[in-house]
Order: sequence, then C-alpha cells, then structure tokens
Amino acid sequence: MQKKFTKIIEIFDGKTSLLKLKGFVKFEDNWITENNKTLLNQQGEKFFVLEFKEIEENVLTNPHSFPQIDTWKFRKFSCAKLDKIVNVGDSFCTE
Repeated sequence: MQKKFTKIIEIFDGKTSLLKLKGFVKFEDNWITENNKTLLNQQGEKFFVLEFKEIEENVLTNPHSFPQIDTWKFRKFSCAKLDKIVNVGDSFCTE
C-alpha cells in the first residue's frame, strides 16, 4: 500500500512568523491531526510529534489571477513541533 506524504512548507521561527508557533513546522495541508503521535519521513526515519496545532489562513484560490474578493478562501493547515530538526521541503507520512 502506498503512503500519502505531505511536505513541510514553512518553519516558524518566532521572528518573521507567529510567536506562539515558534519551533513548529507547517505542512501543505491539514490531514495530519493531533491523533498522529509519530510521523515517518521518506527514508522511513521516525519523528515524534511533541505538540500539534491547526491554523487557518486566508489564501488565494487561484494565485495566477488578479486578487478579487471571491478568489480568497480560508484554508486549514496542520502544524507540529517535532523532536528532530527538519527542513522546508521534507515530506512526511503517518505511521
């Protein structure tokens, strides 16, 4: 069975991002939940989820069009604080 992976798209440093999310990583979607206690990277290495938060952001539905009122929508993202150092672009799946 093939596993579904999600990429890290941001690492919150507390300076250029929300202070309450310092040390958290933001995934490209929201299918990782607080029920997921461990994640696996593409090499099969285990990462433990120390804390979890879900955030909601207003994003463009079509970033290539001129931003009009109806092209914006709220979107949820999973954020987690992991026990090891990771990088933007790293991919993870649930165990």
